[in-house]
Amino acid sequence: MLLNNKYAIGCHVMFYEIEVVKEYINSLKCALEQIENPENVVIDLFWNLSEYFEECESLDKLEEIETTITWITTSLKTFTRVNNIIYKDEKPYTVAFYRRDFNLKYCQDVDFLIWGESDCLLPKETFNALEVLKDYTNKNNIHRYITTFAVRKMWDESWKILEHEKFTDKPYYDMDTEEDIKLAISSPWSIRYTMSQEEMEQINNQTDEYDIRMIEYPKFDGSCLIISSDLILSGVNIPPGVYINGDDTSFMTMCMRILGNNYKQFVIKNILKVHNRNHPKKRLYVKGEDSDKMTHFKRKDKNWYQKFNIISKGNLNILFDSQQRFKRIDELK
Repeated sequence: MLLNNKYAIGCHVMFYEIEVVKEYINSLKCALEQIENPENVVIDLFWNLSEYFEECESLDKLEEIETTITWITTSLKTFTRVNNIIYKDEKPYTVAFYRRDFNLKYCQDVDFLIWGESDCLLPKETFNALEVLKDYTNKNNIHRYITTFAVRKMWDESWKILEHEKFTDKPYYDMDTEEDIKLAISSPWSIRYTMSQEEMEQINNQTDEYDIRMIEYPKFDGSCLIISSDLILSGVNIPPGVYINGDDTSFMTMCMRILGNNYKQFVIKNILKVHNRNHPKKRLYVKGEDSDKMTHFKRKDKNWYQKFNIISKGNLNILFDSQQRFKRIDELK
């Protein structure tokens, strides 16, 4: 397939995500194998080796991780252009910082910006589906919009519009009891189940024609979020007062603030993307962390994370219609 449009795909990777990100990189390669002109795609990888928030288990492990980074990026460069940044500074830098910078860095040069995530799998149909969609939006003079692929069973009814047709009528499992945990991690439709590339492709291979829906309100999570560059050029971005949690929520709010009744979002209802939130390899090599504990529960035990979360969400709550002072990131110290 020949691409008529240009793409930038960016991902922020912490040192403890070095094992899980290999699966994300493999999904990128599978998608890139479908196209004839990979020079139209740039992969931006930000490797965060800073120990500002959490320490690596050893200096030797950090050096080993850096070697793995070189191997990953070298292999990816055989597919397309790669911009590679290794970050070791003392200053805090989070995924919210990265995504804000990524949007501004590439919005003048590409047609689509895609937020990657270390525990995400992109469907191999990504580029073909977006090329089909762009033909439609060009003909209908729609240029500022969000695109999302289908997701698995989410928290409540408000997510149904995004849920894949095979999963939307399945039950949702909380993680509050032992029985719920068992069901959540063993049911393929559950967002807590760790789904493989092969399982995702088995589902997507059953699609002959894209089922594309349009909604006029924002509903998405940050993994594999696809943004038209014109949306960023209109001024939509993550506010600088959002530091760690709330990057997707604040982005949604900014979409509505700037576009209002002109907001457009396309949902590709029958192509699944995977967000493996509970992947067992998501948090490895963190000093002092119980490696046997389920990923879902690890950060809940972090005192720094709870405090930082309160600061970030507090800022999120006063973004608009307020004269309250934003808390600065250095107040975490």
